[in-house]
Amino acid sequence: MRYIPRRKIATILNILFLLALLAFIFGHSVQNQAESAQQSLGVLSTLSGLLDHLPGQLVLTDHIVRKLAHFSEFAALGFCTIHLCRLRMHINWHYVLHSLSFGLLCALIDETIQLFNDRSAQVSDVWIDFAGVGSGILFFLLVYGILVWRRRRKAQKA
Repeated sequence: MRYIPRRKIATILNILFLLALLAFIFGHSVQNQAESAQQSLGVLSTLSGLLDHLPGQLVLTDHIVRKLAHFSEFAALGFCTIHLCRLRMHINWHYVLHSLSFGLLCALIDETIQLFNDRSAQVSDVWIDFAGVGSGILFFLLVYGILVWRRRRKAQKA
């Protein structure tokens, strides 16, 4: 049996997850307005049931659920994109900008797809998507930076 390096396996898995995530994002954009609204209401009722158990008055609306969905989908996209860059090479600002550009392109494609399904494309959604991509990238860089710092600190003590 042939040995396959762990980095190559991780790269392949990351690419497959990235493609599945894009299919998920674009698949939701293909839905018409009625299907999308029905799905958002289902998520809203589930989340409202969970929030009822928390103290305080948290109000969740269909609009908030939709915007959080946009943000979280694209945060995962940003995380996966920069992680793929890290698996293939060292992180630098060049690759961060490429990841941001890829996320912006995906956000524009996402909103353009909606134009063909009786839904409106909104510039605000592109900004929310882009903010999600940026947040996913920042989260990855933060976690990665902490891990590198801990590894170096541990090596210095040894």
